[in-house]
Formats: sequence, structure tokens, C-alpha cells
Amino acid sequence: MGSFSPETVEPLALLDRVQRADTLADALSQLIEGTLVPLGVTRALAAQARRGAVRGVVGIGWEPGEVRDFSVPLTADFHPAVRAILTCEPVHTGSADAILAGIDRAVVLPVPGVIVGGGGVLVVEVDALKPDDLGALEGVLRLVGPTLDRMGELEDLRRFSANLERQRQLLTAIVNALPDPVLITGCDNDILLENGRAEALLTTAEGDSEGRRRAVEINNLLLSSFLSRTEAPGSGARELNLVDPSEGGDLLFEVLSTPLPGALVGEGATVSVLRDVTDLKRAATELEQQFKRMRQAEMKARRERDRLNLILENVGDPILVTDEDSNIILTNRQAERLFEAVPGTPLDAPSHQEVRTNDTKFSSLISDFALSPDTSRVEQLVLTDPESHEEFPVEVVSGKILNERSEMTAIVSIIHDLTKVVENERLALELTRLNEGLEDRVASATGELEERNRQLEWQSRELERAYRLKSEFLASMSHELRTPINALLGYTSLMRDRIYGDVSRRQEEALDRMYAASQHLLELVNDVLDLAKIEAGKMPVHLEPVDVAAVVQDLSATVEPMVRQKSLEYRVDLAPDIPRLETDRTKIKQVLLNLLSNAVKFTHRGEIRVEGRRAPGGSGVELVVSDTGIGIAPESLENIFEDFRQVDQSSTREYGGTGLGLSITKKLLTLLGGTVRVESRVGEGSAFTVFLPLRSREVRVEDGPPVDGAAEPRQG
Repeated sequence: MGSFSPETVEPLALLDRVQRADTLADALSQLIEGTLVPLGVTRALAAQARRGAVRGVVGIGWEPGEVRDFSVPLTADFHPAVRAILTCEPVHTGSADAILAGIDRAVVLPVPGVIVGGGGVLVVEVDALKPDDLGALEGVLRLVGPTLDRMGELEDLRRFSANLERQRQLLTAIVNALPDPVLITGCDNDILLENGRAEALLTTAEGDSEGRRRAVEINNLLLSSFLSRTEAPGSGARELNLVDPSEGGDLLFEVLSTPLPGALVGEGATVSVLRDVTDLKRAATELEQQFKRMRQAEMKARRERDRLNLILENVGDPILVTDEDSNIILTNRQAERLFEAVPGTPLDAPSHQEVRTNDTKFSSLISDFALSPDTSRVEQLVLTDPESHEEFPVEVVSGKILNERSEMTAIVSIIHDLTKVVENERLALELTRLNEGLEDRVASATGELEERNRQLEWQSRELERAYRLKSEFLASMSHELRTPINALLGYTSLMRDRIYGDVSRRQEEALDRMYAASQHLLELVNDVLDLAKIEAGKMPVHLEPVDVAAVVQDLSATVEPMVRQKSLEYRVDLAPDIPRLETDRTKIKQVLLNLLSNAVKFTHRGEIRVEGRRAPGGSGVELVVSDTGIGIAPESLENIFEDFRQVDQSSTREYGGTGLGLSITKKLLTLLGGTVRVESRVGEGSAFTVFLPLRSREVRVEDGPPVDGAAEPRQG
């Protein structure tokens, strides 16, 4: 066993060896080998205070696993290692202290300086040391302690830098993997960061053609103009037209922008995601043709109906059409005189009784004919003229109208007056010939009516098919209808921004009117497209965890400018125990935005309030949007959720719109398994209560919408 002296170890040389170590563990190993090994120490341990405990780093005389397993919580102030760190004084231990298996008696020496921010100790077996060696060891530890401290800090810094670089690379890979262009712009609208898709639209490289360079230059001008417009209060612009640098075609993007915290990239920075909606414009022409075909079919059906009515009104004999239940569904003027009482006639008047008698006789005849297998029948009756109160004989010629399955759909009856036959036998032969001619005409008329009926049935099926195809077509074409309107908005904006040169004040006023009209038309088209997509079952539901409070906060940022513009108060009251929902965030936002927009539109003074609470029984969430607006009359409450309905349906109504907002709201809630109800008083305001289940049913596009009321156990 040696003694600790300059001959045994040179402190400066030891300090140099410690400073040359690559890691803290290597430095502690150099410390043990340079101080304890020359003294003949065979068991020792270097430990550091890190993450709330004193943990082993390196040692001699034990397996590496035993050193790594050494861990004492810093709260265990009775432990010698913790006491040495807290008191900064050596602590002698006995076998009862059990510092580490295999050491009966040891001394725990504190290492001056802070190793990795918490302290450190050197545990040495006492049997290997002389009394003078402890003082020398303490001197060496005071010498190398600050060096070990700096090495620990540098080691932590390297680990932190490596982790930060991995996170940066991961974030860059994620952003570049997005299919949509993503860019971050500063307060001066200069691009601070962009992903690969955005670079393809806005950045050139060496070797690019002149055409591509020109397209990129135009894109940067359009983007700068767009960003300048969106900074203006109340702008609301979200559509951006760009040029495809590769193919030269027009591209339309929907821009979703979110401000970034100033601590990340500076004040006024914004991240924008450009969603490509170019394919929308390909459906515009097809939609127009579809509407034309539908209108032509409607006009043709109307002409056929008018022609049939004209035929019936110009036939001299009474004609009645009855359904399979013998109910009269169509008559001409001559038949109305016999079978319908004059309005205002008292029930006990003779003419009223005579009309009822005629109806009873005719209904009995038709009911018997309907039950028979015959397709035509000729019967004689005695009817009473309600005007002259005289009876007269008639002949009823009836024929069944059959569908393609040989099922009766209606009966056409022609009533011939036989008075002259009875009165004048001389005219019997002529009357017979006339009757034969009439029978031929009746057969011809019956055949014509049957043909007209078949045509009407075919036209009805075609109308139904056209309506269905219209709905499916509108729903499947996604955003394509809005492209021409957005193109008009884009080019109008460019002209207003003097991109194509200066304009006069009158031209600018015309452009402003054109832009406002296009914006209004775009809103109307958006409502029609959403309704058609829902009706055709093309509206999918994408489930995700939704924080209702966050959704309401996002919408508040959108609604508050409109509220302030009308000098209204806006309040939000959300219960703290509102659960998260498994639903479609986008549709929830659309539902709430529709209700809030209506509340602002119909409220001129007072406040708009949004309240949220857990539904009774914990089955979901109830959101209440209330206002102090004009209110809704009780007789109109049942109609406000119908398509294209508004409380004021007059052509001079004060409030514009398609009347689809509440209809779409109800249909979207049906998709999500939710409901909506309304309470309102005229002049006092309205309150719409939306119920959303904890989890909505995910609807595939091909499934179609669920049946009304079939909620499962889906906005903004």
C-alpha cells in the first residue's frame, strides 16, 4: 500500500489528464486511476447527483452493472452519500450504513463544484487509506472539481443539441411530406420558410426555362397581393389564384392562415396552408347543362299538363277522372256543375242535396266497375240538374287506365245526356249514330288520355331521375363550381390592385360592385353545393378528438369582428367539465358558424351569447347560441329548417341569403347523430340548442346520409 504524495501522483498532471478526457465518465475514471489506484485502493465508486438521486458513474472493484444500479434518492438525507453532498464534509461509514455491497467501512468525500448541476461524491474503502491520505485526496478533489463541473455541463449541452437537431430534422421532413404548399411569412409578407410543394410554385432554380421563371414571378406577385389584402380589416379573402409553373395552367388554392407566436419567428409571422381546389372549375359547364335539361323537362311537363286541361275544358260532355279508390281527382266545368255544389250554398238547400245524390250514384257505379275485371263499361243513370232541379237520363262511358304492370291507376268517365233520346224517338237513329261516333271519340280520347298518362309517368320518372342525377352530380363535383366565381374574384382583385394598370374612379367603383356581387354569389353557391352533397349522400364524416372549447375559441375570432361592427356584446360561457367529443371538427365549426352568423344578422342591439355544458346523463354536449334579435313567430318555427326557407319570403325582404343555413345545419347534425331545437319570441330574441353525442358515427361517402333521428350512442 502506497502513500499519497507528489511522488505518488502529480496534481497538475492529474488535472491535465482529467481535462483531456472526452466524457465525464472518462474524467472520473482518470481521477480514480490517478489517485486511488496508486494508493492500493481496490474498491471505490464515483457518483453524481442527477435527476433527483445520487447515481453511480464509474468505479473499481465491482461489476459495471453494480455501479449503474447504485442510486440513492436525494430525499434520503440519512444516507451517507446524501449527507456528504448536503454538508460538503467527508462522512465516515460503518458496515451498518451499507453504502455498496462489499464495502464494510468507507469514507464518502464530497467533490467541490457542482457536477451536472447537483453535486458529486467519491466513496473510498477506508482500509486501503492512511490517515494523511484523506487530506491530500480532498485537496485533489478541490482542484479537479470545477473541471468536472464544466465537463458535465458540456456533456448535457451536447445531448441537448443532438436532440434538438433530431427534432428539427423530423419537423422539416414532416412539413416537406405534406401534399399542400406550406409557407411561413413575416410581418412584411416576405417568405421565411416554405416546404417543397411551395418551392415548386414560388422558387426558381438554375436551368429553369424562361416560361417557368415567368410563372414563378407571377405567383410571387399574386401571393404578395393576396397577403396584403388579407391584412386589411374585414377582408375575409381566402381564395388565391396561381399559375402552374410546370404546365402553365391556372391553379386555385384555398388559403388557411394561422398567426404564429412572436417568440418563435418574430412578431407578425403567419403560417399558411394552400389547399388546391383547381378541379372545381371542370364541373361548371356540366352543371349549367344539367340545369338547362332540368328546366326543359319541367317546361315540357307543364305544356303537356296545360294541353290536357285544355282538352278537358273544351269537351262538351262532363268528364270525370277517379282514382283506384273511386275518389274524383279531375273534372271539367260540365262535370263540376253536376257533382260540386256552388260555394256558399246552404247544406239544406235542394241543389246541395241533388249534388250529393248525383255523387252517390256515380261513386256506386265506379266502385262496382273498379272491382270488375272489365277495362271499360257503359252504364245508364238518372241524374238531377242542380240548376233546373229536373232529372235527366245519362249514359256513363268509363274506361280504366292501366300501368305497365296492367294495374289500374285511374278511371276516365264521360257522361252523355240521353234526354233527347227519350223525348224524341224520331232522332233515335241519328242519336245512335251520334253515340257510336261519340264512342269512337271516347275510345280515341281514352287512348289519348292513356298515352298522355304514360307520357306524364315517363316525364315524372325522368324528372325524378334528373333531380337525383343533379343532386349526385352537385355533390360529387366537390369545389369545382366555385372556380369560375373565384377566378372572377381573383382577376377583379388584381384589377383593383392595379396589377394590370391604373383604373379610373368609375372603373374602380364598377370593380367594387362586381367583386361584392361575386362574393355574394359565391356564398349562395357554397350553400347550394353543401345541401346537394348532403342530399346525395356524398358528405363524409371524419372522426377525430374535438375540444369543444377550442372550437368555440376559433369561431370567436371569426365572429367578433362582425359583432363589433354592429356594436353588439359577445359572451362565451363554457362549463369546465365539458368532455372531449369523437366527432367531425369541420362540421361542428360549420354548424356553430351558421348559427352565429344568423344571430349577428338578425340582431341589431343587445348581445350574442354562446353557452356550453355537459348534456343530462353525460350522453354528450349541449351548445346554446342565443341572441337578443328580432325573434321568430311561433307559426314559423316549424318551417325555418326547411330548404330555401326564410321567415320573410317576400321579394322585398330585408335580409338576404338562400335560406339554406339552418337546413344545412340540421342535416349536418343528423349526420353527426346530433339534434337542434329552437326557442324564440318575437322582438326578444332566439336560442338554438345543439346536442352532440360523445361519439358520432363515421359515414363513408358511398353510405349516404343516415335516416333522420337515427343518432349513434361530427362544428367548426
